Amino acid sequence: MEFDETAYRSFRRELYRLAYRRLGDHFASEDVVQDCFLRLTQYRPGSIANMRAMLRRIVNNLIVDQARFRRHRAEEALVQDFDVPGDDPSHEQVLLHRERMEQVSQILDRMPPQRREVFIMRRLHGMSAKEVGAELKISPAAVDAHVARAVLALHKEMAPLDRPVSG
Repeated sequence: MEFDETAYRSFRRELYRLAYRRLGDHFASEDVVQDCFLRLTQYRPGSIANMRAMLRRIVNNLIVDQARFRRHRAEEALVQDFDVPGDDPSHEQVLLHRERMEQVSQILDRMPPQRREVFIMRRLHGMSAKEVGAELKISPAAVDAHVARAVLALHKEMAPLDRPVSG
C-alpha cells in the first residue's frame, strides 16, 4: 500500500487513539500523528510491506522521543528553578564556628601552661607523643596524660554550651 490521502484517512484515527492513550494530551497526540505521516513520506514508495505496522512503529518512536524531550526539559527546569547549595558554609555556620573557636580558646587559656602546650602540639600540630615528649623533656606517657586531661576539660566545659536552650 502506498501513502496517499486514503491511507491518511484510514489510519489517522487509530494512530491518534494510540498516541492519546500514551500521552493523555490532545495537542501532543495530534502533533505525533502529523509527524508520523511526515516521516512516512521519507520512505521510498513501495518499500513498506505493512503500512499499519509501519505507522504504529513510527508513532511509538515519536512518543518515546517526546517523553525523552519532556523529561529533559523537566530536568533543565529543576536545575534552573533551584539554587544548588555550594560547598561554602553559610554565614550562620561561619559565625557559629567562630563563636565555638573562641570558647575553645578561652578553655585552653584556663588550662595549666604545660597541659595547654602539650595539647596544642599533639592535637593541633599533629606531633607524635614521642616528639612532644622529647621537645618538652617529659615522657610520652605524660604527654598522653596531659592530652587526656585537656580533652576531658574541653568536653566538660563545652557540654553546657552544647545543650539546647529551653524556653
